[in-house]
Amino acid sequence: MDLTKDIRNYFNTVSDILSRTDEQALSDIASILIDAKTRGATVFTAGNGGSSATASHMVNDLMKGCRAHNRTGFKAICLSDSSAVVTCLANDFCYEDIYKIELQTLAKKGDVLCVYTGSGNSANIVAAAEYARSIGMTVIGFLGRDGGKTLPLCDKYLLAPTDCMEQIEDIHMIAEHTLATVIHKTLEDMWGLEVVFPPVPGRKFKFALFDFDGTMSLIREGWQQIMIPYFCEEVAATPIGKTESPEDIKACVTDFVDLLTGKQTIYQCIRLAEEIEKRGGKPEDPMVYKNEYLRRLMEKIDYRRKGLVEGSIKPEELLVRGTVELIKALKREGIEVYCASGTDQPAVREEAEMLGLTELFGGNIYGALDEHATSCTKELVIKRLLAENNLDGTELLSFGDGYVEIELVSKLGGYPIAVATDEKRKMGIDEWKRGRLIGAGAGAVIPDFENAEAIIDFILGK
Repeated sequence: MDLTKDIRNYFNTVSDILSRTDEQALSDIASILIDAKTRGATVFTAGNGGSSATASHMVNDLMKGCRAHNRTGFKAICLSDSSAVVTCLANDFCYEDIYKIELQTLAKKGDVLCVYTGSGNSANIVAAAEYARSIGMTVIGFLGRDGGKTLPLCDKYLLAPTDCMEQIEDIHMIAEHTLATVIHKTLEDMWGLEVVFPPVPGRKFKFALFDFDGTMSLIREGWQQIMIPYFCEEVAATPIGKTESPEDIKACVTDFVDLLTGKQTIYQCIRLAEEIEKRGGKPEDPMVYKNEYLRRLMEKIDYRRKGLVEGSIKPEELLVRGTVELIKALKREGIEVYCASGTDQPAVREEAEMLGLTELFGGNIYGALDEHATSCTKELVIKRLLAENNLDGTELLSFGDGYVEIELVSKLGGYPIAVATDEKRKMGIDEWKRGRLIGAGAGAVIPDFENAEAIIDFILGK
């Protein structure tokens, strides 16, 4: 028995119905749900029969699939009409009131109720929607046919344009998956300030130390894709390296490059020389590797630097969002700002000038000096700050995207905030960075500085 023709006909029918389904309505519903998450409201779902499966599925997707803002999903609850609930309530309430009673127990004004119903006339759904409206909840309906009695109770609804119950449920499930996918994508760029552990109450910060590359500047975005392949070439050319798999070599190089990010570039080159020697090779002076890496890097980023100088690229295009606003806000609150980078000092100061940051930091911009090849620039700057101003580390605040600076400030008693920007997209969180920086001791994580006033309020304990 070959049923492929009938199956294809059903596919085509559902596809046609889907093409006539209102995408603007679904977009509006997505916005309502995102707003609910932002406000901390709870999303309740309910459905009968096959629709109850979609309602339950929605809660699963919202709670587990749509995560952002402090790594939590939505507050979501699927109302139940299970036999256990029916038995529990049977002596006092009728089946029609089950969802309403659950809302009376759990819901509050500002929450959202999403109902799935093909006919729109299920008494328990109607009663729940009526109660939700009466207490100031938002009601969203996933309906079929003409929407029935539920439609006028909805603040927003999606109507599956078909009379077939199976097709209505198909459209509702596709709509639910579409919502979850779109919301998840949107939330990737809606990270707020994630608090790993808060500053001690009443703590007063007097100085803020900023890293440069990746924290404020995106001029050198992609530098790892220059350094790591180059270092892999050098390791692979050694006697033992020739016998290693490219994957193992890349894993080794990536690990030490990432671990040393935040220190001067020469540290990574020193480690490269050590790896070459371990594999039976004869390493060059680390400065040779550094100079070759910088030559390759400058080839990649030359157009960015020229664009900034010539004016074809605006500084804000190569600044992490909100950088200028946050620095100004910190200074307004009497917090002195410093910049310390592992990049060579002349290059840091030149690129800071290109980005319009020189005046904001004044003379407080420091980079690596070759004579300090075995000293950490950031550590030198921090120790100087503390010594010259008779401070202890608890008065120091820092912003950085490297393991080294986060760990250093944490050990000195300061409060390190990780800036885990997805540099390639220039927005959102780089999940790998986030995990590494929390492991290094970050007290909080931000995607950028865009919400400067909220960051300031957090720092000041407001």
